[in-house]
Amino acid sequence: MSRHDSPYNTPHTQQLLDTLADKQVSPTEYRQAMTSLGESFGDIFLNKITENQPKIYLASTVEDADYLAKGVLSRLETCYQDISFACFWNQRFSPFDIPDLQVAPILKKYQEPTQAKVNYLIIVKSIISGACVVKTNLTNLIQKIEPEQIFVVAPVIYQGAEEKLKAEFEEDIYQKFQFFYFARDDERNKSGEVIPGIGGMVYERLGFNGQTDKNKYVPEIVKTRRQKMLARS
Repeated sequence: MSRHDSPYNTPHTQQLLDTLADKQVSPTEYRQAMTSLGESFGDIFLNKITENQPKIYLASTVEDADYLAKGVLSRLETCYQDISFACFWNQRFSPFDIPDLQVAPILKKYQEPTQAKVNYLIIVKSIISGACVVKTNLTNLIQKIEPEQIFVVAPVIYQGAEEKLKAEFEEDIYQKFQFFYFARDDERNKSGEVIPGIGGMVYERLGFNGQTDKNKYVPEIVKTRRQKMLARS
């Protein structure tokens, strides 16, 4: 097993990655670590974004919305106002029980309206391994918006995930990709879990009772933003 740090990894983010890998920490500690990692990504993006008034679209899965995505958003909102948000409820499975063949159809979504063209599409995921969830959600998003740049973001990725995701899109799309992560791992166990990864299946680590349970959850970030949109309308 070997873990490769990205140039963005710092002693602070390394400590947070160690918390994720520790299977003894509570869901509360795990959620806090994910939120803090999101904040660290947000700080990175504040240095990457050069426009004065950029149009930003942030997207995440339901399980990441109140933690990783919230952390990113909290930092971006300190400087920028024009930020839209999307949340996806995916059901991931392996057709025909083939482990290497994964699909992740969208069961439902919360997607805020925006102008067709945005400067930055930021799609966050707790870990990118097979990339099927990111591929599905990104495909859905680019049917409606035209991003100039696409930030693909995860605390940990599995080796080869970048190439795998790029292979799913035409060149005019994948040339917009920029990948942001703190660590890249190159080992999986027999059940397909990336080692050390994020310390297991993210649903259970965050306190959900599996995939079905997390798909019943409505994130607080979605409730709050939806209420504000209704109030404005």
